[in-house]
Amino acid sequence: MIWFSWRQFRTQTIVAAGILVVVAIVFGITGLHLHHQYDTVVKHCASHADCGSVTSAFQSSDHLLQHFVQAGGILLPALLGAFWGAPLVAREFESGTFRLAWTQSVSRTTWLMGKFAVVALAAVVTSALFTAMATWWATPFDHLNNSPFSGFDARDIVPIGYALFAVTLGAAIGLLVRRTVAAMALTFFSFAGVRILLTDYVRPHFATPLRYVTAFIAPFQSSSGGAPSAITKGGPGANAWILTDTTLSRTGKVIGQNGGIGPNGEFNVDSIGHHRDVLGGLGICPNRFPSPPAHLAGQRINIGPNPAMMRAMETCINSFHLQSLFTYQPASRFWTFQWYELASYVVLSALLTSLSVWWVRRR
Repeated sequence: MIWFSWRQFRTQTIVAAGILVVVAIVFGITGLHLHHQYDTVVKHCASHADCGSVTSAFQSSDHLLQHFVQAGGILLPALLGAFWGAPLVAREFESGTFRLAWTQSVSRTTWLMGKFAVVALAAVVTSALFTAMATWWATPFDHLNNSPFSGFDARDIVPIGYALFAVTLGAAIGLLVRRTVAAMALTFFSFAGVRILLTDYVRPHFATPLRYVTAFIAPFQSSSGGAPSAITKGGPGANAWILTDTTLSRTGKVIGQNGGIGPNGEFNVDSIGHHRDVLGGLGICPNRFPSPPAHLAGQRINIGPNPAMMRAMETCINSFHLQSLFTYQPASRFWTFQWYELASYVVLSALLTSLSVWWVRRR
């Protein structure tokens, strides 16, 4: 049965192998250059005091391939599920060839598991090879960014779990729907829905998030212009996965989210006359602003063009003695989360396979 399933599936396998060969050639040629440039130039830029321009130029190199690597790790499993998993059984029912298969010496369960085994193995191998190449190719960028969770979905071992789950999901949907095109569409959107659900609501709680409270530092007060220095100096670290960034008043009341004062991370200042200004959500500023800031009302202030205005804003914010509460997952949990997520999708795949076998035997 496995040999027969392989003969049915050999065209798709040959096409996938050809695509992987092309990808390997592209990654090999460009990846060797990237690794050499990183090892010889980027790693030693500090000794030349020119890291800003060097890292900026390096990060902008091979931009198209960077997007391809990130999107490939996410889209490839969905495509495997839609084009390999969904037609696996649906096409048999649509064409009526299942009747011939079920009158042979093999049982329905053997027929189904033989088809599952071939396609699942091909999907796992395809995803593993692509992910291994993509992870190696993107290693210099990952070292430079030092943010492992930013590429979590497209690196290392979790895409293998996505691929296995996608093909078993597609096969199960095809078994229930019995129409190839409809099964392909349902598989693609169902896979995306499950991915969003697990990524946003399950993954952050694989382990209890850690908490860190520190004095509030507005984004435009950071010397780097990026993440507040509270994150990197004694806090979670720039490579941690920040789940929430809540702003608290001196009494512990929540007054802002996303690093700002308000639900969307904004900083609103209104002039009330007599050289007095109000910081939205807090109260009257003790200092005067160099110019009426009414035109800034309702807008988010990041790094403004007026240094005097920014200094006045800092003085006003600091006078309220605010605090920042971070909940986060440290970078040390990256591999633990990789294994947890892989196991989650393997379990889901096993459940879908069991459902498919039950459905074929009973229906």
